[in-house]
Amino acid sequence: MRILRHSPGLAAGGLVLVLALAGCAGTPQERDTPVPAPVSATPPVPDAPLTVTRWTVTALSGVPVPAGAAGRARFTLAPDGTAGGSLGCNRFSAGAAVAGPTVTFGPLTSTRMACEGPPGEVERALTGLFGAGPLTWQVRGATLTLTAADGRSLTAEAGSAAE
Repeated sequence: MRILRHSPGLAAGGLVLVLALAGCAGTPQERDTPVPAPVSATPPVPDAPLTVTRWTVTALSGVPVPAGAAGRARFTLAPDGTAGGSLGCNRFSAGAAVAGPTVTFGPLTSTRMACEGPPGEVERALTGLFGAGPLTWQVRGATLTLTAADGRSLTAEAGSAAE
Protein backbone atom coordinates (compact mmCIF):
# COMPACT_ATOMS: atom_id res chain seq x y z
CA MET A 1 0.00 0.00 0.00
CA ARG A 2 1.31 3.41 -0.94
CA ILE A 3 0.99 6.40 1.27
CA LEU A 4 0.69 9.78 -0.36
CA ARG A 5 2.29 12.60 1.46
CA HIS A 6 1.66 16.29 1.07
CA SER A 7 4.49 17.93 -0.81
CA PRO A 8 4.91 21.69 -0.07
CA GLY A 9 6.73 22.22 -3.40
CA LEU A 10 3.80 20.79 -5.37
CA ALA A 11 1.27 22.99 -3.55
CA ALA A 12 3.38 26.12 -4.11
CA GLY A 13 3.75 25.30 -7.82
CA GLY A 14 -0.01 24.89 -8.14
CA LEU A 15 -0.60 28.25 -6.44
CA VAL A 16 1.82 29.98 -8.82
CA LEU A 17 0.03 28.42 -11.80
CA VAL A 18 -3.40 29.60 -10.57
CA LEU A 19 -2.10 33.14 -9.99
CA ALA A 20 -0.45 33.24 -13.41
CA LEU A 21 -3.65 32.18 -15.16
CA ALA A 22 -5.69 34.73 -13.19
CA GLY A 23 -3.29 37.45 -14.31
CA CYS A 24 -3.87 36.51 -17.98
CA ALA A 25 -7.57 37.25 -17.65
CA GLY A 26 -6.89 41.01 -17.68
CA THR A 27 -8.95 43.77 -16.17
CA PRO A 28 -12.74 43.74 -16.44
CA GLN A 29 -12.52 46.44 -19.14
CA GLU A 30 -10.06 44.37 -21.18
CA ARG A 31 -12.27 41.28 -20.95
CA ASP A 32 -15.36 43.25 -22.08
CA THR A 33 -13.68 45.04 -25.00
CA PRO A 34 -14.66 43.42 -28.30
CA VAL A 35 -11.86 42.02 -30.36
CA PRO A 36 -11.75 43.73 -33.77
CA ALA A 37 -12.56 41.57 -36.78
CA PRO A 38 -9.53 40.35 -38.69
CA VAL A 39 -8.62 42.46 -41.68
CA SER A 40 -9.14 40.65 -44.95
CA ALA A 41 -6.24 40.39 -47.34
CA THR A 42 -8.79 40.52 -50.17
CA PRO A 43 -9.92 44.05 -51.02
CA PRO A 44 -13.67 44.64 -51.31
CA VAL A 45 -15.15 44.24 -54.78
CA PRO A 46 -15.81 47.70 -56.24
CA ASP A 47 -19.31 48.37 -57.55
CA ALA A 48 -19.70 47.67 -61.25
CA PRO A 49 -20.70 50.76 -63.24
CA LEU A 50 -24.39 50.97 -64.13
CA THR A 51 -23.60 51.90 -67.72
CA VAL A 52 -21.22 50.07 -70.05
CA THR A 53 -21.66 46.85 -68.07
CA ARG A 54 -23.30 43.81 -69.64
CA TRP A 55 -25.93 42.72 -67.08
CA THR A 56 -27.26 39.14 -67.08
CA VAL A 57 -30.65 38.74 -65.42
CA THR A 58 -30.52 36.11 -62.66
CA ALA A 59 -33.83 36.66 -60.82
CA LEU A 60 -37.22 38.30 -61.29
CA SER A 61 -38.93 39.60 -58.16
CA GLY A 62 -36.62 37.44 -56.06
CA VAL A 63 -37.32 34.22 -57.97
CA PRO A 64 -34.35 32.75 -59.89
CA VAL A 65 -34.69 32.73 -63.66
CA PRO A 66 -35.83 29.22 -64.75
CA ALA A 67 -33.06 26.88 -65.92
CA GLY A 68 -34.38 26.91 -69.52
CA ALA A 69 -33.89 30.69 -69.70
CA ALA A 70 -30.82 31.14 -67.48
CA GLY A 71 -28.17 33.38 -68.99
CA ARG A 72 -30.30 34.37 -71.99
CA ALA A 73 -31.73 37.68 -70.76
CA ARG A 74 -29.05 40.35 -70.70
CA PHE A 75 -28.77 44.05 -71.38
CA THR A 76 -26.42 47.01 -71.39
CA LEU A 77 -27.17 50.64 -70.59
CA ALA A 78 -24.99 52.88 -72.74
CA PRO A 79 -23.70 56.31 -71.71
CA ASP A 80 -25.47 57.83 -74.74
CA GLY A 81 -28.90 57.11 -73.19
CA THR A 82 -29.73 53.88 -74.97
CA ALA A 83 -30.24 50.31 -73.81
CA GLY A 84 -30.03 47.07 -75.70
CA GLY A 85 -29.71 43.35 -75.31
CA SER A 86 -31.84 40.23 -75.16
CA LEU A 87 -35.12 39.85 -73.30
CA GLY A 88 -34.54 36.09 -73.12
CA CYS A 89 -35.64 35.29 -76.64
CA ASN A 90 -35.89 38.49 -78.70
CA ARG A 91 -33.29 41.22 -79.01
CA PHE A 92 -34.37 44.72 -77.97
CA SER A 93 -33.30 48.34 -77.96
CA ALA A 94 -34.75 51.36 -76.19
CA GLY A 95 -33.95 54.77 -74.88
CA ALA A 96 -32.85 54.71 -71.24
CA ALA A 97 -32.59 57.81 -69.08
CA VAL A 98 -30.64 57.59 -65.83
CA ALA A 99 -31.52 60.33 -63.34
CA GLY A 100 -29.99 59.93 -59.89
CA PRO A 101 -31.26 56.70 -58.33
CA THR A 102 -33.71 55.90 -61.15
CA VAL A 103 -33.58 54.63 -64.72
CA THR A 104 -36.51 54.99 -67.12
CA PHE A 105 -36.74 52.89 -70.26
CA GLY A 106 -38.47 54.31 -73.33
CA PRO A 107 -40.62 52.20 -75.63
CA LEU A 108 -38.93 48.91 -76.48
CA THR A 109 -38.21 47.93 -80.07
CA SER A 110 -37.64 44.19 -80.43
CA THR A 111 -37.46 41.35 -82.88
CA ARG A 112 -40.67 39.33 -83.17
CA MET A 113 -39.80 35.65 -82.68
CA ALA A 114 -42.45 33.54 -80.99
CA CYS A 115 -41.11 32.72 -77.54
CA GLU A 116 -42.49 29.73 -75.67
CA GLY A 117 -41.72 28.27 -72.24
CA PRO A 118 -39.28 29.81 -69.74
CA PRO A 119 -37.61 32.21 -72.21
CA GLY A 120 -41.05 33.58 -73.17
CA GLU A 121 -42.05 33.96 -69.52
CA VAL A 122 -38.85 35.85 -68.72
CA GLU A 123 -39.32 38.04 -71.80
CA ARG A 124 -42.88 38.99 -70.82
CA ALA A 125 -41.80 39.80 -67.26
CA LEU A 126 -38.87 41.96 -68.44
CA THR A 127 -40.98 43.77 -71.03
CA GLY A 128 -43.52 44.62 -68.31
CA LEU A 129 -40.84 45.70 -65.84
CA PHE A 130 -38.93 47.88 -68.33
CA GLY A 131 -42.23 49.56 -69.26
CA ALA A 132 -43.26 50.17 -65.62
CA GLY A 133 -41.93 53.73 -65.48
CA PRO A 134 -39.00 54.87 -63.40
CA LEU A 135 -37.11 51.96 -61.82
CA THR A 136 -34.96 52.47 -58.75
CA TRP A 137 -31.50 51.05 -59.36
CA GLN A 138 -28.84 49.88 -56.94
CA VAL A 139 -25.47 48.30 -57.65
CA ARG A 140 -23.62 46.40 -54.93
CA GLY A 141 -20.42 44.80 -56.05
CA ALA A 142 -21.31 42.95 -59.24
CA THR A 143 -25.08 42.81 -58.58
CA LEU A 144 -27.67 45.21 -60.02
CA THR A 145 -31.21 45.46 -58.68
CA LEU A 146 -33.91 47.35 -60.59
CA THR A 147 -37.15 47.86 -58.66
CA ALA A 148 -40.50 49.23 -59.90
CA ALA A 149 -42.84 51.29 -57.73
CA ASP A 150 -45.17 48.26 -57.43
CA GLY A 151 -42.35 46.08 -56.01
CA ARG A 152 -41.55 44.05 -59.12
CA SER A 153 -37.80 43.74 -59.58
CA LEU A 154 -34.95 42.13 -61.40
CA THR A 155 -31.55 41.09 -60.16
CA ALA A 156 -28.68 40.94 -62.64
CA GLU A 157 -24.99 40.05 -62.43
CA ALA A 158 -22.26 42.05 -64.11
CA GLY A 159 -20.40 40.51 -67.00
CA SER A 160 -17.75 42.25 -69.00
CA ALA A 161 -17.84 45.91 -69.96
CA ALA A 162 -19.59 46.53 -73.25
CA GLU A 163 -17.33 47.19 -76.20
